[in-house]
Amino acid sequence: MQSLAKTLREAIGNGELKAYVYSYPPKRTYNELENIGLSNVWDSNDVGPVSLYIHIPFCRYRCTYCTLFLTTRHTENLIRCYVEKICEQIRLYATFAGHRTVTSVYFGGGTPTLLPIDQFAQIFSSIRDGFPNIDRSAELCVEGSPDTMSEELLDFLKNQGVNRISMGIQTMDSSELKASGRPYPVSMSISAIEAIRKRFDNFNLDLIYGLSGQTQESWKRSLERVLSFGPTTVSLYPVVSRPLTALQKQQRLQPQEYADDHVKYAIYDSNVDFMQKNRYRQESFTRFTCLPGGTSAYGQETSDFLGVPMIGVGTGARSYNGKCHYSFDYAVDLKQVGKAIDDYLNLEITEQNLVKYGIILNEAEERLRYFMLNLTLNQLSEADYSRLFQRNLYADFSEAIDALEAEGCIDLRSHGAIRLTRKGYKYSNLIAHHLFSDHVKIREERYVPK
Repeated sequence: MQSLAKTLREAIGNGELKAYVYSYPPKRTYNELENIGLSNVWDSNDVGPVSLYIHIPFCRYRCTYCTLFLTTRHTENLIRCYVEKICEQIRLYATFAGHRTVTSVYFGGGTPTLLPIDQFAQIFSSIRDGFPNIDRSAELCVEGSPDTMSEELLDFLKNQGVNRISMGIQTMDSSELKASGRPYPVSMSISAIEAIRKRFDNFNLDLIYGLSGQTQESWKRSLERVLSFGPTTVSLYPVVSRPLTALQKQQRLQPQEYADDHVKYAIYDSNVDFMQKNRYRQESFTRFTCLPGGTSAYGQETSDFLGVPMIGVGTGARSYNGKCHYSFDYAVDLKQVGKAIDDYLNLEITEQNLVKYGIILNEAEERLRYFMLNLTLNQLSEADYSRLFQRNLYADFSEAIDALEAEGCIDLRSHGAIRLTRKGYKYSNLIAHHLFSDHVKIREERYVPK
């Protein structure tokens, strides 16, 4: 078996571009769990913090590159029934964890801002009734798209305490927007950004590079235009071909229309230079935060990586507390998403029914999860690791640390911390994938979508 140092060196040399790692272990490693209920996962005597994630799986359209768990086939009645089920799930979780302090609330999707105001109000009411101890510094974030950002909705969200909006712009070029499957003009994106920044000091805008027909010049114009609005954070994602997307088929038929991995890495390098020049601090492979005074974005992602338990509500949400990671039986095959939502709506919300599919981590996997995810966010602390696991970080991960240092991906000069170098940021997703345990890799390879 090759050493980690050798495989990592080869992968970096080949310029592999891997998908963004936002969790570990992946849901594709989940199997059916037996005889586990909420009381086994959520100790009612535990007073530690918790975060909430609300999954809204509805969109008006599916973009060509999208593999998210969502459906474009929905009715007003379906959405209404789904919201009622979400509120029922929140009420049950509150009986186990409602006394805890909530450090973040995140509405993801899909497109949460498709919800009517009265249904948003219903969810917020359920959260406040069930989890009254929302920290004053908690981040309350809602994702959305430009064609759903009405001024009335934004006013409502602000009045509900939402303090961050995250919006997928993807491109400011009309032809690229149309080719990616978004049937609205760039002027709508501009209007939505203006409406958001009038109301929210903290907002994130997403852009994607490597789209069909996109050139480095058109990409630079999009990036410059987005920065002119002064977003607190900007998330820059490369197109990564994934199974089951329209993009994968298009790339096979028209490869000349898409940038290869080497070109996308070159764009990444220019992005880093450009963002630094414009006083944005890099915080991960994708995310840049405005300086001075900019605060770290994605409060939930950061707290999750640090080990704060997460309660996921909705059919595509995952939950996590210590060793236990679980979700509903979700479908990667996009044709089965509608059935999965129907199954959720017909499910009796009980303690036993909410913990049906997942994975129980052993202690080594828990430590690896912490090491990997916090490394990618550049916040890996020897002291925090020792406090959480009563073990020595350098002893537990000597092979990985030596390999990363040899490749110039980390800097060990910061007292008590391991910091990514510029090269380390660039290959952080590649590094994470190579750190996956053999057990997780095998379970992921054996996953068969329904």
